[in-house]
Formats: sequence, C-alpha cells, structure tokens
Amino acid sequence: MLLPGLVNAHSHLDLSGAAPIPAREDFTAWLLGVGAVRGDGRDVEGAARGEAEALGRAGVTAVGDIEASGGAATRGRRAAGLAGVSYVEIVGVGREPVRARLAAALQLVDRLDARHTGLSPHAPYSVHGEVVPEIVRAAAQRGLRLAMHLAETPEETRYLLRGDGPFERFLASFGPGRPFATPPRLRPVAWADAAGLLAAGCLVVHGNDLDDDDVARLAARGASVVYCHGTHAHFGRPPHRIGELLAAGVNVALGTDSGLSNRGVDLWAELLRLAADRPDLDPLALLECATAGGRRALGLEPEAAHWQPGTRADALLLAAPPPSVETWMARDVASWALSGAAQPAATVHGGRIVAGRASPASLAAFLDAHRAQG
Repeated sequence: MLLPGLVNAHSHLDLSGAAPIPAREDFTAWLLGVGAVRGDGRDVEGAARGEAEALGRAGVTAVGDIEASGGAATRGRRAAGLAGVSYVEIVGVGREPVRARLAAALQLVDRLDARHTGLSPHAPYSVHGEVVPEIVRAAAQRGLRLAMHLAETPEETRYLLRGDGPFERFLASFGPGRPFATPPRLRPVAWADAAGLLAAGCLVVHGNDLDDDDVARLAARGASVVYCHGTHAHFGRPPHRIGELLAAGVNVALGTDSGLSNRGVDLWAELLRLAADRPDLDPLALLECATAGGRRALGLEPEAAHWQPGTRADALLLAAPPPSVETWMARDVASWALSGAAQPAATVHGGRIVAGRASPASLAAFLDAHRAQG
C-alpha cells in the first residue's frame, strides 16, 4: 500500500534522547523537569539528527518542530533529510525581555531560512500578553507560521480565568513577573482569538481542555489542532475531543510531542495506539489526520499528497500480506492498515527512498516491480 508520507505536526527534537519524566499531579512540577533536561549538556544536534532519521524510517516525511536550541535541532533535522517547519520558541513573562527574545527569534529565523520556519510563543501563561499581538504582526510581516501550546491543561484555563492555582504558584517561584496585569477572564481559545492568533492561522498544539464554545470557535476560524495521543495518555487526561473537532470541520493533525511525555516518537506506532484506544473514531479520518491534515496544519504543499510532475515525492510504503477480499473500500483499507497488520517498508523523502522496518525482501520486491514497469 502506497500512502502519502506521515506528518508529525508537533515534536521537540531538541529533547531527543532524554528519558520520560513521570507524570505529576501538578503539571508545573513536570515543566520544571523539562527545564532540567534542556540544561543537561547533551549533543542536541546529533540527538535531533538521530531521532529525525528514526522518524523517517517509520514513515514520517515532514515534521513541525519547536526550535528551542538556537538552531541545533533544525540543523540535525535537515541533516537527516526530513522536511518540515521549525517554530522558534519565545518564552518570558516580562514585557521587555519578551520583546528582546522576539528580536533574537527573528534573527535566528533569518539564519535558518524563513521559508521553512515560524514563531512559537510558548503558552498563554509563559509569554507576556501585551507582546503576543506584536509577535503576530512580526509573523505576518515576514510570512511566518505560528504555533502555540494552548488549552493543554485545566490548570491553564483556571489561571487565565482567575489568576490563581498551580500556575500562579509556579510563576511566583520565579519572581514578581506575570504575563498579565490582571487575569483576562477568558478561556485559552477565546484569549488566543482576542489576541489575533487564530485569525493569523496559529497552530493550536494539544487543545486538551476544550468546551463546546471552543470547538465552535476553532471551526469558525478555520484553525488547525495538533493532537498528541501518547502525551495525552501519559498524563491520564480525560478523552480528547478529537471526534467533536473532526465533526465540526476542524483540521486535526497528529504529533508525538517529545519522549519526555511519550513512549517514543514513532508516529506510526502512535497512530496504531490511537486507533486501538479510540474505536469510536473513523480509521480513514485518522489516516487523513496523520497525512493531509498535518500538511494543512504546517502550511506545506498540499499537492505533495498527489504525485504529479513538479511536486515533491513524499510517500509511505506499507508492506504486509493483503487481506483476502475481492473488493477494497477505502475504510476497509484504513481499518486493515491501522490494525497493526502492516509495517512501514520504506519512506520516500523527496524521491529518496529510505528503508523502513518491514523485511528488506518486501522492499526489494516492490522496487523490482516498479522498475519492471518503467
């Protein structure tokens, strides 16, 4: 079976090679652990390259990565031949420090090649609210994509509505700075809308804590949401509203986040787990989330899913004995593929073939047949 290449729409390649951090009742305690990993002196570029190569072998042809390493993770990804978008992260609750970090982020974007980079104000609780519209304007002026961790936890929602709870204690431990002079008293999605993020096409990362109004607002704004099933399970969160998002017409993509909150960053394995854990979801829709949905979310060439002269040749080849049926309907094919019967035999990255996990004989047979057909 030949499919469009998978798209891992949310990753943190700068955290490659780090061990998972156990889930904590207080999400902010887990966040502190992430900061410790980023300061552990690892070879970020080498680790990111290794993880990007592993992603490529497992069917991923493009990735949306949060760049928080000064460019090291992006260099590693590109050395592995993996396409995608690097979102340069901006963090800080002081107004002027965040403006300085925005300027530094734009300089890094210029060094990395603005055509395949974007900006990522980290989250509503970790970027000064008055600077967010400035980030939106800067992105618009340069034609940059935007991504933000949004509606990730109920604690985040509580902080925006009331200004208290775990995030207030978390920020107080660092000093007097706060992202808001007073709580905006808006849920995260409504706050992002008011800040101009949704109108600017900002990629909503996670979207775990949504209500009906949030779903309707995301649909009305044409927003894209990246769901990270492994991370969702790691923290034991209630069932994600991915089904409601899809039913409302929201573009949904899939991501693996990082190995700090997941059982690895193998998007194909994650897709199989998602299909097994959520039998209420249409397998054909899940395949679209993992392919065309990801391309739409990252603003990549949609025609790459349809091979024709002049388009980038990205694809995933699955190998397995086919089921004994005379007529294949699309949903039958999707159900079979996501049952675990098939494994990535090869990935095509811009016409370059990379062997996958299936037997080399399966790949050799496919290539021989392809060559025989000219």
